[in-house]
Order: sequence, then structure tokens, then C-alpha cells
Amino acid sequence: MRAATVAILALATALAFGLAGSGGAAAREGGSLEGEFRAAAAEYGVPADLLKAMGYVNTRWEMPPPEASDYEKGTPEGRGQYGIMALTRNPSKDTLGQAAELTGISVERLKKERAANIRGAAAVLADIQGERKPRDINGWYEAVSEYGDGVLYANQVYETLRKGAEVEISSGERVRLGAHPEAETREVYTTMATADYNRATWYGAHSNNYTDSNRERSYDINRIVIHVTQGSWSSAINWFKDGRAQVSAHYTVRSSDGKIGQSVREEDIAWHAGNWDYNTHSIGIEHEGYVSQKRWFTDAMYRSSARLAAYLCKKYRIPIDRKHIIGHNEVPGATHTDPGPHWNWSKYMRLVRSYAGTNTYKQVVDNSSPRFSASRAWSLNTWNPQKYGKNYRAAKPRNVDDPARYRIKIPKRGKYAVFAWWPANAGYNQHTRYTIRTVSGWQQRVVNQEKNGGRWVKLGTYTLAAGDRVYVRVHRNVAGGDWVIADAVRVKRVG
Repeated sequence: MRAATVAILALATALAFGLAGSGGAAAREGGSLEGEFRAAAAEYGVPADLLKAMGYVNTRWEMPPPEASDYEKGTPEGRGQYGIMALTRNPSKDTLGQAAELTGISVERLKKERAANIRGAAAVLADIQGERKPRDINGWYEAVSEYGDGVLYANQVYETLRKGAEVEISSGERVRLGAHPEAETREVYTTMATADYNRATWYGAHSNNYTDSNRERSYDINRIVIHVTQGSWSSAINWFKDGRAQVSAHYTVRSSDGKIGQSVREEDIAWHAGNWDYNTHSIGIEHEGYVSQKRWFTDAMYRSSARLAAYLCKKYRIPIDRKHIIGHNEVPGATHTDPGPHWNWSKYMRLVRSYAGTNTYKQVVDNSSPRFSASRAWSLNTWNPQKYGKNYRAAKPRNVDDPARYRIKIPKRGKYAVFAWWPANAGYNQHTRYTIRTVSGWQQRVVNQEKNGGRWVKLGTYTLAAGDRVYVRVHRNVAGGDWVIADAVRVKRVG
């Protein structure tokens, strides 16, 4: 009788949220992920969208291989978290065993079967929450925090709830989480320490998980090791805070926005590489995601991590090459495969070099350069003090094909920012037309030369083909009767 009453109350609570759906509805969906979330939510009185947000934060709604996070591997990625819902078994936590006890489902099924994993997580979350099942989704915040080992995880979940998410998972099913603007995050309090890197936030690993040192005196830092967390950003940082983990990394980069958390001081030795010699001489950077799932490796993550790596290379004089910036899989004796086949090394290294200023190609062509050409209609002038260099050219508008031309050497196809410099004056043209030779043809930009004189003005970023030819032109066949100015242009490689 009590069991029947509990089941009825759980279903009523789930329906009250308007999020869970009925068991019958789940059955009609025929094993869809949406149906599995709703069925688990209905059974245990947990908001379905809350379970979905947790699953999105954990794995982007994919089932990772059970061995992906085996604790016994003794590396930062081995936290013992399984399935979409990150059911955990390690020395400090056993929500996997708790789920098995609450549901009667075997540990092996909870690890390997998606619907069982979601059901197990719903049971654990409901058990943490207790008898009171709040109608307000924010009322579950503490339970989510306990489930995921802290406010950092809960905030990731509630940020996801607030924004919503949509993904086509590997089965082909498109899964959608509607936005919940009412979802609230909480302040994360860390120690008063600040990070070594000014774009990072300090969270601090447990002292059991790294070695105090004074590197650069005791050991020179000469490598960067790239890792993938095999889990969420917050779960990795929380794991480093657990005194029983026996692992850590210096930095962890978030997938969605590139946010960086620092857990170990650069001067100290993080336990990340599984090789003492490499640990003593390297900085470990973790990246949120799974080796098998390409979608985690976002442009925001690459750029944020590359800025960090460039800072480290400049600070410690680390050569920017693949002998000194390596994957975890390249550490001698490594058993892990991260960052794996989906990590774009060529993009990453290009970005690191760019942020470090070692491969930023720049070229300036002034009107006095032999790489500039124009007809006699473009007269030489010197009086305007806002000019670039000693002089500039000026021509009256005419309906003729008589542009001033800038020849530029582009060493390699890529994205280049194009800038122009002109002296400004009330008698100059408001409709001056520049054209830029791109891989898709000439593109134009119209500027007002009455304004913005005496500085570089960005015309745009364009994909340019390699070559040594005219890439920028200034045209006379424009509206108005005021002077058109041709002074200097600059190109700079940006990607």
C-alpha cells in the first residue's frame, strides 16, 4: 500500500512540474532519450528538464564508454563516473552503488545502459532531495550540488537550464531542453588566492593531490601536456579538490565559453601525466569533454586554451612546437588516448603561435612604396599632418576606372585583417570606396574620409589566397566632389 502511494505521489509531483510526462507517453516514444528522461522523472518525482540539464553538462547527452573514466587508471580523467548521468564510484563517493540499491538495477547495467543510467540518477537525486519535492526548480539546487560535489557543478547545470540547449546526438535524435529564465545560480566562494594567469579563476586543489615545489629553480618548466577531462569542467575541478583523488592538473578549460579554472600553482607539480619526469617539467591543461565526442572542442575552447598556452610559452621560454606541446597520449608509458583523434592540432598550434606573436604576418604598404601604383591623376600631397609617412595621394572623383593600387605579398591562404590609413579633412570624400581581393572575389568597403584620420581603420577580416599581387584598391568613381585619399594600407594575419 505504501509503495503504491509513493508511486502515485511521485507521478503527481512530476506532472505538477509540467516537465515529466506520463509513463505511457514515454512508452509511446519507443526508447527515445526524451522518453527515458520523462519516464525516470515520472517514476521518482524529479523534474525531467533538470535531469536533462544534468545530462547535458555531464556528456552532452551521449553515453561514454564505461572504461572512459575508470578510477583505477590513476590519472586526472579517471574519476569513476559512468554514463550520461555521471554515476560515480571512487574512494570518496558511490552514487553508482546507491543507484543500484535504490532501483534494483545491477551496477553493470547502470554503467552500460542509457535508460538504466538515467533512472539510477533520478533515484539518487530524489533520495538526496528527500520527501519534499519542491515545485520551484530552484528548490532542487542543493540536491544537484550534493549530487555533483559542489556549487560549481550546480551552477553549470542551472546555467544550462537558464539558456536551454539543443543537440542532435549520435543516434540521430534531436534533443532539446527549453530555456528556464527563472533558473538561478549561486556565488562560488573560493580562497582569496588569485590565479597565476589573469584570465583564470583560482579554485585550488587539495594538498594531497600535488607536490609543493619551487619550479624554475628546482625543475625547469619546458612542456605543456594537453588533456581531455572525460567529464564536465566542474567535475574535474571538484575531483582535484577531493583529498582522495591523488591526481590534479594546473588548468581546466570549459567547452562552452573557454572559462579557465586553475587548481595548482604553476610553480608546483601537478599529478597529471602519469610520469614523474614529465610531471616535474610540465604544465597540465585539461579540456572539458570526451575524447570520442568532437562537439566538445569548440572554437571558444581552442582560443582560450591557446591564449593560455601562448602565455606559458612566453613566460617559461617553451618552444612552440609539437615536441614541447604534446598530448597526454604522447607521454612515455601513457595508457590514455587524450586528446584523441578529434583534437585539431594544426588549428591549436596555429592559434598558439598567433597569440604568442610568433606567426603573426604583417605588411604595411605606404603610397611612397614601390608596391603602390597610381596614375598621374593621383597628386602627391604633404600638408596634412595626419598622413602616414612623408606624403599621401589625392584625386578628384571621376567616373573612370582609375584606382590606386596596393601590391601585397600574402605568404599563405588564411584570414587577414585589412586596415587603411588616411589623413582626415572636411574637404575629403565621404564615400571613399576600397576593394579587397578575397578568395571569393573583390569585396568593397565604403568609408568617410572626413573622419578617423591619422590612425589605422579596420576595413574587415577576409580570407585571402597566397600570392604577390594587388590585394587592395582605392577608387575614384565614387559619389560626391571631394578629394579621395590614398595613403597607406596594412594586412595582418589573424587565423
